Amino acid sequence: MTSKKQQLAKELFASKGPILKTKALNANKLYSREIAELVQLGFIMKIKPGYYIWSGDANNLSDIEIAASVIPHGIICHHSAAQLHEMTTVNPLVVSIAVPANRTRIVVPDHPPVEIILSSIQTFELGLTMLKTEYTTVRVYDRERTVCDFFRKRNQLGEDIALEILRNYMSGNRNLQKLFEYAEKLRIKKVMKPYVEALL
Repeated sequence: MTSKKQQLAKELFASKGPILKTKALNANKLYSREIAELVQLGFIMKIKPGYYIWSGDANNLSDIEIAASVIPHGIICHHSAAQLHEMTTVNPLVVSIAVPANRTRIVVPDHPPVEIILSSIQTFELGLTMLKTEYTTVRVYDRERTVCDFFRKRNQLGEDIALEILRNYMSGNRNLQKLFEYAEKLRIKKVMKPYVEALL
């Protein structure tokens, strides 16, 4: 591989990265042989089929940023969303990503570990917000949807954690009208309302 091609790859990842798809590399005249060589030489790393990251950037990106980039149609949820919104002290071992239930084939990255949560198509985008991080923009459920999700899944995720999330939400930036609107659409308003009122 020529140094010119290596420089081209470096500039491409610097300007359009930190994660690029094979299609973007091909469009800039870096084809499968050159891509394989860049991986072999350690310039880039393959995250999952068709997705690559510049090796020098791999340690700078959080697991959430990497997972969100390689599952672009998903939405960061549960513990991962709570972590992004600083509503929990729990450091999740996996990145939780919601995808619509009609998406049958999801290819997860080799790293980080990802948990796929199938979501009802009707409520999939309820509470979707875009959060700018240092290196990318992440699709994540907002604070209100995150609280509601913990109450919906409190038997699996833990009632104590659901209460911790709610307490942290109530002590920070809150919008109770939006919270109850979401709770109604997700059919948990009756369950959640007494807990919210107790914290007012």
